[in-house]
Amino acid sequence: MPVPPLPALLVVVATGALLLLRLVGGSMPWGQLMIAVGPDGRPMRPLVKWHLWTICRGEPPLMTAAVGSVSVVLGTLAIYFVGPELAEAVIHPGAHWLVYLLMFTLGASGTVVPVGVVVLVRGVLDLAARRSSMVGVVVSMRRDIGLFGRTYRVAVQAGDRVMTKKLWAEAFRVSRKNFELLQPGDRITIEYSPHLRYVYGMVLPEPLKKAAG
Repeated sequence: MPVPPLPALLVVVATGALLLLRLVGGSMPWGQLMIAVGPDGRPMRPLVKWHLWTICRGEPPLMTAAVGSVSVVLGTLAIYFVGPELAEAVIHPGAHWLVYLLMFTLGASGTVVPVGVVVLVRGVLDLAARRSSMVGVVVSMRRDIGLFGRTYRVAVQAGDRVMTKKLWAEAFRVSRKNFELLQPGDRITIEYSPHLRYVYGMVLPEPLKKAAG
């Protein structure tokens, strides 16, 4: 089988890495944060893990599984072709820059494959799992500038906010439309996937449903 040229292999690895990077949704540190006020008039200061740089969190399970599988295939192909070329370059020394470039390509491929496997497994697990649901209070909201545009997240604390004041809240990525309809302190019902925390749907409070209609 003929070996593809090195630029083509670099494009393959870069494509797999970019596909995975699309699922990171990393946010810059200058986001806007809103916090709910408790019954005593003081900010609730909820305990929230926002998972700003957790890969594939909040993404659709089907798309996540597809991107993971494509990344695994591209990374495996790159390893298959680059491995022998690197061995040949080490046995018969040539240009140093070529050896370093091959080592970089092989290392990048070795990263893309296991990360792609993790993404694929999480997507498949959510496709096979039953949807989870939660009824709780929106205790915090944040709007961030992400790598691929703005991201919107809400932190929902299950149960009654008076009884669960010291419990951790669950963070979810939501659409801009739902984000603008919500306010800290609103009580909502949210349906989501158990692993990726992808939001399938939200039941808004009655005044918000009338406003949305």
